[in-house]
Amino acid sequence: MASVVNPFTKSTTKPKTAAPTTQTSRPAAESYKPTQTSRPAAESFVPSPSTRTPVVAAKPVVTPVKTKTTIPPAKTDAQMAADSQKILDELAAIGARLDTIKIPDVITDDKKTNDSLTDPNAYAKMQDEKAQKDAFAILRDTFASYGLSELSDLISSYMKEGIGTGEANLRLKQSQPYKDRFYGNELRLAAGRNVITEAQYLDLEDSYSETLKAYGLQNYFGTGITPNERKNRQKSIASVIGADISAVEFKERVVVAVDRVKMADPATKNAFQQFYGIGESDLAQYFLDPTKNLVNLKEKATAAEIGGAAIGQGLSATMTSAEDLARFGINREQAQLGYGRIAEELPTTSKLSGIYTEAGISYNQADAEAGTFKELASAKRKKERLKQLEESSFKGSAGVGDAGLSTQYLRRGSSAGQF
Repeated sequence: MASVVNPFTKSTTKPKTAAPTTQTSRPAAESYKPTQTSRPAAESFVPSPSTRTPVVAAKPVVTPVKTKTTIPPAKTDAQMAADSQKILDELAAIGARLDTIKIPDVITDDKKTNDSLTDPNAYAKMQDEKAQKDAFAILRDTFASYGLSELSDLISSYMKEGIGTGEANLRLKQSQPYKDRFYGNELRLAAGRNVITEAQYLDLEDSYSETLKAYGLQNYFGTGITPNERKNRQKSIASVIGADISAVEFKERVVVAVDRVKMADPATKNAFQQFYGIGESDLAQYFLDPTKNLVNLKEKATAAEIGGAAIGQGLSATMTSAEDLARFGINREQAQLGYGRIAEELPTTSKLSGIYTEAGISYNQADAEAGTFKELASAKRKKERLKQLEESSFKGSAGVGDAGLSTQYLRRGSSAGQF
């Protein structure tokens, strides 16, 4: 056998002859086992310092630790039944304690209490009582909107007595504060008229107020600032509502009083005061008097306009004549045109009437009005007869002496052509 040269020591080692081995009963897998030495196998070879390679320490490898979840064992049917029974027993105990508790009555706000929760009708009862309380709250708010907040205590007493809202409403309308507030309905009943609803009543009040404000008469019924003034104002308005004067008619009255009389020319206002003794400051009260008929008031206003047209032309005016012409249908414009013509003719016709008295012809302003406005034939014949007499007298005096000129002052400006 050849020698083996060691590369590190350069020495030659001869191989030794292996001793024969004896076969034992060890398993084949363990037939060879290297001899353990005191130095670890990794250090069996140590290089010289000149050839040694630096050793880098390896990082430790951390292996995560798995936590093992413990699953509780499943409960048996007996255990589950026991748990359920325990829960039922606890609920039963809670129910027993609740049976002894009473809930305060929050609906009627008095010392009564609700039935216990064990009453099957307790919830329905609470809902009914809540609905009743809400209904009374609405009733209280409604009457407060009428200005009747003083009825709040009475409404509360009705609720505590268990009176229904329908009956409570009827009782409230029989109370004196309500009757005073809607006094117009009391007047309507006394006059045989039907009452109107609260909403209609309030609408009329608002409409009256708006009309008065539009014409600068907002304080006609009073200011209504203090509670007493407010009640007096409401009572004044009640007299108009009680007389069944609609909002339209009320406005017409104000228009006639303000536009046709108060804002009219001085002659018309003068005629109205002369005829009816009503000055400018009293016109609104006169025309808004519910006892006076609107048709009659309009006729009076027209009569004042007719009288004013006459006065404006320097003619006389009487209430009887002016009202007669107003009933005949003469208006302000017609009166102004007619009295304009009368003012031109009447001076001459009156003088002629005085001259020809022997003919029995009397012609005055009343005749002129009858012929001009009513076109009466009798009045027209009088004026025609005066015309004929004037023309005959003018022709018969032509060329005569001084004696024939007795009426020459008329002939110089003869009005015969005007007729």
